[in-house]
Amino acid sequence: MAKPKLLIIAPCFGIGGPSNALYFIKYLNDYTKTLFPANPILRASLINVEKALNTKIIVFNCKVNNYVMQALVRHVVDVYKPDYIISLAPELLSLQNRRLLERTLVIPQGFLEPIIIRFKPLTMKALITYPEIYLVSRSVGAYAAISKYMYKRIVDVFKPKRIALIYNPVMEQYFQLGEERIQRLSHPSKLRLLYVGRLERLKGVHKLIEWFPSVLRDFGDVSLHVVGSGGSLLNYLRHMIRRQDLSNRIFIHGFVDGSRLLEIYQHSNILVTASYWESFCLPVAEAAASAMPSVVREAFALKEHIELGYAIGFSEDSGMRL
Repeated sequence: MAKPKLLIIAPCFGIGGPSNALYFIKYLNDYTKTLFPANPILRASLINVEKALNTKIIVFNCKVNNYVMQALVRHVVDVYKPDYIISLAPELLSLQNRRLLERTLVIPQGFLEPIIIRFKPLTMKALITYPEIYLVSRSVGAYAAISKYMYKRIVDVFKPKRIALIYNPVMEQYFQLGEERIQRLSHPSKLRLLYVGRLERLKGVHKLIEWFPSVLRDFGDVSLHVVGSGGSLLNYLRHMIRRQDLSNRIFIHGFVDGSRLLEIYQHSNILVTASYWESFCLPVAEAAASAMPSVVREAFALKEHIELGYAIGFSEDSGMRL
């Protein structure tokens, strides 16, 4: 008897939390699985990804707007004819039939507001209205929320039939690093702050650089290591660093692979983020697993990390304090 077909729609695959949110599919051995990412994946990593997730991957190497991506998803569905779907983006499901939607699990990773504001369609035919998205989302069989904050938002916006709270998982290597730190009671001798995330204003990374001189005055021998890419803020951040003469204190590493990121965690003391909005924030969970505290803005899902006791919060008025 043939295994049922499972299609995984992952428009953010390859970016932190969204990739981790799908880690569980490696254990779904009773299904024939295919992953369709909207963002490009480095071809060199395809074999590793396919092996790790035990999943076939359909490569897509160019950026398109949401309407075109919906059409591509519809085409993949028509060709692959899945029995079930797991999707990280409900807005890409508006062209699917109701029967298949009822066998779909959605794991939203970000904003639940209508995506109409994210692109400019060329014709009225391309116009995706909020009522359409709302009706599609109400037809989805089940939702998984990656935080209590997202759970409440999904319930408020979509009134789902079924929903479960399933936090994004952290890879085992971070727990191993945490165990080593606890057993050896070892931390870097110098204060090394770490930021991991996209380089954009929503993430507040520019505020970390703005506040860094006051941290430097308080602690003396301190450095800030910024890991991430994908934003238009890079040149501005470099300008801020040069203007404040902090090139020997603040280091932008850009995108790094998993082994290099783990090494940077190993040589850091405190994870910091001034993000204005988070649906979960995987780096804070990774830091906690690594036996490393975090200092975070008291905002949205970040409050849950504070409540769990492994992060310290600050407000915009008080600024970051260590």
